[in-house]
Amino acid sequence: MLLVLPRSLTENIFEFAGTYARKQQAMALILTGWKRWMEFNITSTEKTPQEGWLTNLRIAGSISTNTVEKAVSWNVGPHGYQRGKKEIHKIFEQGPPIICLQDVRIPRRRKNSVKRELQRAFPHCWIYITTAQSSRKDCRDRPHVYSVLTALQSAFFPKVTQMRCHRSIQMDPDTRREIDGRLSITQAQTPTGTTFHFMNIYQFTAANPTGQTDMWTTTENWINKQKNNRIIMQGDLNCAHPGCRWDYAQPLSKDIGTADNKLEHFLKNTSGNFYAQQEYTWIGKECRAALDHVLT
Repeated sequence: MLLVLPRSLTENIFEFAGTYARKQQAMALILTGWKRWMEFNITSTEKTPQEGWLTNLRIAGSISTNTVEKAVSWNVGPHGYQRGKKEIHKIFEQGPPIICLQDVRIPRRRKNSVKRELQRAFPHCWIYITTAQSSRKDCRDRPHVYSVLTALQSAFFPKVTQMRCHRSIQMDPDTRREIDGRLSITQAQTPTGTTFHFMNIYQFTAANPTGQTDMWTTTENWINKQKNNRIIMQGDLNCAHPGCRWDYAQPLSKDIGTADNKLEHFLKNTSGNFYAQQEYTWIGKECRAALDHVLT
């Protein structure tokens, strides 16, 4: 499913560096499916003090000409980049400052060609692609390819660099390699000099609790080393916040319950803020769940 952060939430997110007074104020999310749109609002009236890093992204001049102010996150699979190219290009054409795509299935041999293709079509975007090939194979005896794509508008972020995230050498080699294709971290600076770190994440499924633990541990260790940095994580976390699953048989299966608990522990250990969804972003049989999230 596609997770879109429209102007109301985007302006909140990018007021992180000014007044630490509005992290819980009203915000809206728009969820977009493959063929349909769903719109809803999340409102919070809490006035609790906050860190002073929600700064205004709308800088006079360079930003005023961009009428589309939102961030987009979408798990492209199973379409992948090739079959989802038309929809992906539509997202780029709308000009959101932040685009995070997961499971784009771009093999390493095509990474540079896809990057060049997008940069020719959208020269004002910084494009970053991470990709990895798993030793496991699909039903057609082809290795699984995991990759995420992050694009940032240069008008909003004139200076961008890609960051590396250390992984434990004790981690299973296949998992360590797979994380390379499931996680991308970029450091971006606004025209006024405010720096953000964007984490584009495609978490392992609940059926792989070990992989989920390794991913959370990896990102948690990285986040806790970033003293006072402004971090926004968005993507498909393959787990849900309490109240964000509907029509599941009770109790939840062990793997699903474990996955959801891991998210809670991650938030607690990183002092993260979670913006709960009010609508599902995934549906299977009669079950529904909100699995695509934004954390700050």
